[in-house]
Amino acid sequence: MKALNSYKLLLAAGGVLFSALMPVSAFAAQDALLKVNDIKVTRVADELVVALDINPRDVNPGRDKEVTFTPVVRSANGADSLELPSVKIAGRNRYYSHLRNKDLADGAKVYYSGDRQDIEYRAEVPFLPWMECCQIDMRQDLANCCDSPEAGPETPLARLDYIRPPFVPAFNFVELTGDSAIELSAEGRAFITFVVNRTELKENYMNNPEELDKIYKTIKVVQDDPDATITYVSIKGFASPEGPYSNNVRLAMGRTETLKEVVRKRMALDAEIMHTDYEPEDWQGLIDWLKANEIEHRDEIMAIASSKMEPDPRNEEIRRRYPEQYDYILKNVYPWLRHSDYKVKYRIKAYATVEELMEVYKVSPERMRPVDFQRIAATCPTGSEQYKEIMLKAVEIHPYDSKSNLNAATIALQAGDLDKAGQYLDRAGDSAEAVYTRGVLAGMAGDLERAMQYFDKAADMGLESAAAQKYNLDSIINRNTIEYLIGPSKK
Repeated sequence: MKALNSYKLLLAAGGVLFSALMPVSAFAAQDALLKVNDIKVTRVADELVVALDINPRDVNPGRDKEVTFTPVVRSANGADSLELPSVKIAGRNRYYSHLRNKDLADGAKVYYSGDRQDIEYRAEVPFLPWMECCQIDMRQDLANCCDSPEAGPETPLARLDYIRPPFVPAFNFVELTGDSAIELSAEGRAFITFVVNRTELKENYMNNPEELDKIYKTIKVVQDDPDATITYVSIKGFASPEGPYSNNVRLAMGRTETLKEVVRKRMALDAEIMHTDYEPEDWQGLIDWLKANEIEHRDEIMAIASSKMEPDPRNEEIRRRYPEQYDYILKNVYPWLRHSDYKVKYRIKAYATVEELMEVYKVSPERMRPVDFQRIAATCPTGSEQYKEIMLKAVEIHPYDSKSNLNAATIALQAGDLDKAGQYLDRAGDSAEAVYTRGVLAGMAGDLERAMQYFDKAADMGLESAAAQKYNLDSIINRNTIEYLIGPSKK
């Protein structure tokens, strides 16, 4: 057995009544039995505390003998053990021999057999990892002055089990119900060239045929889609910073309006869905170019471009302070700041049959509403791999749909990915099901008390499965960790 030197022991007279031991004068003939009226084993911080009262009244080892009681802590698998300090109860001659010869080890005490006062025993030892699951037994040895001790029976005192049973939650999925029409968009950028200082658009001028064709093709693809209806077309024109700001406003507005009308007529679009905007000088475009490219005095030029100076003084300041760099920007960057950004928004029809949805899911899942994903998920067992695949695609397409995020969180929990589950739950809303799933996450993370709070709340919100989970969790949190095997405290 292993011994431990660092312990505290308190042995004092007290008034708690204990039942008697069987006479120990004949260990070999019959078993001795230790009986107690009170025993308490506790785990306090990093210590194991064993406290019990021993009644020496009926302990009768014989006038020349003594019985030694030694509590022993043993691991459940028997690989580790630890002896606690012993208590000696001696017959008359043996008791006085110890007092006369002073032959007890440091800290050891001997008690007189038949003494009317109870012995209060308390031992504190460091709580070792293997004590999470262990048993405490009382070893009894009979000895006289000359012969080797005679081993008596061991009496079980208590069984300890601090290892919590695993938290095995029930995972819940919810039905996706989002049925808002799907709105998609296509966008791009065209570099339309206008005659200097003019707003008229010559469709065959320079590279205009190719640039206009970008816009036409984008719209045509949507127009040819039998499932799509165009709801919105916007064009935003940008001009470069050189030249007077007031003139750039005129050019940006006029050129954007001209381009809108050319596109509307060519593609036969309703005027009501056409929208325009403009940016007289694309300073942000210049800043983005400077961030992505190396040029001498880049930081200084960027600071001016980002300043709150009026547009004309801003452009002039760059030209005056950095003329060489300004010339380069004027020739190589400003032309690309004269562009027209366009966007086409369109609505996807609602698909009538599951068969249609199956085909759409294979090629264009972005056209599906959350409820559409639910419809095809219903064709396979809930929680199956195919079901999970569909639900994860749903949250990919609809990252802010609360129910899609809730199901994705459940899938992540089943896979043991608690971090990912937490991210999904951040967007899962505050429904009873979401509160419940946050309880599952807390429980799997080991925070059972917090999990109980979530289950309490979800149960109060009317979720029956939360009430059942609350009951199961309570049996884990409030289970008996100590089973007493002797005395009235035995459970």
